[in-house]
Amino acid sequence: MHSDFDHNTQYRRKVLQVLLMITFIGGFVFGLINNYRGLYLLAGLEMGYGIFSFLVWRRIMNTTRFQFWVMAYLLPFFSIMMFALSVPNSSQSIYVWILTIPVISYLLMGRKPGFYFSIVFMTLGICIFHLKFLTDDIPLNVTVSLNVVLSSVLMIALAHVYECNRETNEERLMELAGTDKLTGLANRMRLVDSFVATSEYAKRHNLDMSVVLFDLDFFKNINDLHGHHGGDAALCFVANFLQKHTRKSDLLARFGGEEFALVMQGSKPNDSFHQVDSLRKKLLETPFIYNKQTVNITFSAGISHYGADGINLDDLLVKADERLYLAKEKGRNCVVDHNLQG
Repeated sequence: MHSDFDHNTQYRRKVLQVLLMITFIGGFVFGLINNYRGLYLLAGLEMGYGIFSFLVWRRIMNTTRFQFWVMAYLLPFFSIMMFALSVPNSSQSIYVWILTIPVISYLLMGRKPGFYFSIVFMTLGICIFHLKFLTDDIPLNVTVSLNVVLSSVLMIALAHVYECNRETNEERLMELAGTDKLTGLANRMRLVDSFVATSEYAKRHNLDMSVVLFDLDFFKNINDLHGHHGGDAALCFVANFLQKHTRKSDLLARFGGEEFALVMQGSKPNDSFHQVDSLRKKLLETPFIYNKQTVNITFSAGISHYGADGINLDDLLVKADERLYLAKEKGRNCVVDHNLQG
């Protein structure tokens, strides 16, 4: 699965690809028009930028330096807008292009960079407009100035509100996509995504890390005796129990069915075994009550260790799963790690 950053980059690549093609076409059209009008420097800049946009368009979907190319596109693009507005014989209608700056900035750069870019270039555009186009007619000046300033502020505000809502909604959707609906724990997708950052942190700071797989013992019996509603209630009970008795720094996830996974950061191998075995004993002493009936729930667990058993999640899960099955073969309700402790 893509991370949030990857997802945003793909979305912005497509936006930039469309803008580059429009800029390529517009650069040549306006270049020809301004060349006919005798504005040769502006015409040259527009045609040259059109060619540049086409060259960037050809590679933007594959480049690994996306942010660099965004800056390489926006800085000259907005600068040419300012120059076009300031040259002699240019029309007031060019300011319409200035009003697109907030939309383009927020779409390509996100909330904070987009805001700063918008403020800088919109302020510059307003200043150039006032210096060049305002006349001696004071009432007219006030009207024109208010229209320019208020329309600019409105565009920034709308772009900012839209981007804030988009980011909030995207974060919410990503959170929902990474959450198990029944238990509220992280699901397998989030476990995979989060492990990359967790393992990098552990490697950078030379921390121990363990991966644990839990499987509820004889869970089918609970479903058979109490129905699927009872089974779901039991899974929620275990999820809440594990969440309550594990550290905030640990990543707990429902791995699938009646299996749970736990990534323990900063625990030495022997410590992680004792912590998981302590969980096993506490769960045994904490009966689950369903429809006024006491249901004893136990789990079997297998533990693998970062480095000794692998450095990627797949290898660690395979090794933890092997040890989980050893725990079941030993009679269940036990924990097995690299020392085959039970």
